[in-house]
Amino acid sequence: MLTRYRWFRIQLPYGAQDASELVAKCAFDSTSAFGFAPISTGGIGASFRFFWRTRIVVTRLEADGSPAYEQIDSVSFTDFSLVTQDKIIFLRIENPGRNIRDLLNALETLAGLGFTAQPITFDRGRPSTVFNAVDSSKLVGLKVVGAVIADDLVARMEFASKQGMVVEDMTVLAGLRYKVELAVFEVVLSGLRGQVAFAANGTVKISGQLAPKLISLIEQDLPTLV
Repeated sequence: MLTRYRWFRIQLPYGAQDASELVAKCAFDSTSAFGFAPISTGGIGASFRFFWRTRIVVTRLEADGSPAYEQIDSVSFTDFSLVTQDKIIFLRIENPGRNIRDLLNALETLAGLGFTAQPITFDRGRPSTVFNAVDSSKLVGLKVVGAVIADDLVARMEFASKQGMVVEDMTVLAGLRYKVELAVFEVVLSGLRGQVAFAANGTVKISGQLAPKLISLIEQDLPTLV
C-alpha cells in the first residue's frame, strides 16, 4: 500500500512543555472542538490521531414539503508522529490533505505564542542516507518542469523505466536547465523491495515492506534539510 508523508520542523516557545506531553493532555470528547488520541503504529516517534470538529448545514423536508435547515457536527481525523532528530522536533503527517492547517493551528493553540512550523521540501536536494543504507537502488520515474527548450519555450517532461535511469546519460536533458518535480526510486534491502518517491514540495510516497525502514532513514537526514 502506498502512503504519503509530509514533514515539518516545529519549534515550541521557550519554556513550553514537551510536545508529546502537550498533545497527550488534550483528549477529544463530545464537547471538544479538537483533540488527540495516542495510537500505536509500530513506527518511530510518539504517534497520535488528531480529531477536529466542523459544522455543516444539511437540508431536510418538512411534512408539507418546505425545506428546513439544521447544523450537524462532522468529525475528521488525521494521523501524525512527533520525532526528534539531533534535538530538533519534526512533525510527520501521514496521508496529509488540505487540512494540514487545522492540525498546525491546534498545535499552536496548545503551545502558545512562539510556535512555528517550517515545511521540509526536497527542491534543493534529497536525503542520501536511504541510498547509502540499502543494497541497491534505481531511478524508475522522473518528472521535470521548466526545462528551457528555447528563449520563449519551456517543457514539462516525464520519464519512466523498469530497468532504471541515469540522468547524466539522458541525452534529451543534456544542456537543459530544469527543475526536478518528482523522482521515484525502487530500492532493495535484504531481499525486500520498496519504492520511495520524492516530490519537490516535500511530499514523500512510500510503498512496500521496507516502508518503516525507509521512513527511519529519511528522518536521519531531516536536520540537514532545515
